[in-house]
Amino acid sequence: MIYYSLPLKLGRLCEKKDHEHCSLKESISQHLYLIITTALGDCLYDETFGCSIWDSDFNNKINDSRLKEEIKSGLCLSIKNHENRLDNLEIEISFSQALIGVGENVTCMKKKLDLKVNGRLAQTDEPFAFSGYFFMGPLSYY
Repeated sequence: MIYYSLPLKLGRLCEKKDHEHCSLKESISQHLYLIITTALGDCLYDETFGCSIWDSDFNNKINDSRLKEEIKSGLCLSIKNHENRLDNLEIEISFSQALIGVGENVTCMKKKLDLKVNGRLAQTDEPFAFSGYFFMGPLSYY
């Protein structure tokens, strides 16, 4: 089976050139990243595609343990619904504080969400692991 890497380069397809390929594990990782970085409701063709992380991004009234559980359950549901190449999902979430440089001497503190998704490939039963991190709160991306 052929898996295409993200982002899609539609110009290459219009020019009838081949698009870059990737492995099954890379394809799943890229798809998970797309699910995680998409807010629920952003995709017009499927409003369930995405992740509830971004619903909680500015919520300062919820404690971290409840926030972890909400993010974990929402992410688990979204991955189960949209990434059927994975089985036996296990999701770990942790929060930490990180200093972010803005300019030469100015720094700010951001809440950092560390995320690990482990599972097994449905086709081959091989182990699969994905990890990433995101900064939460206002102006948390560059």
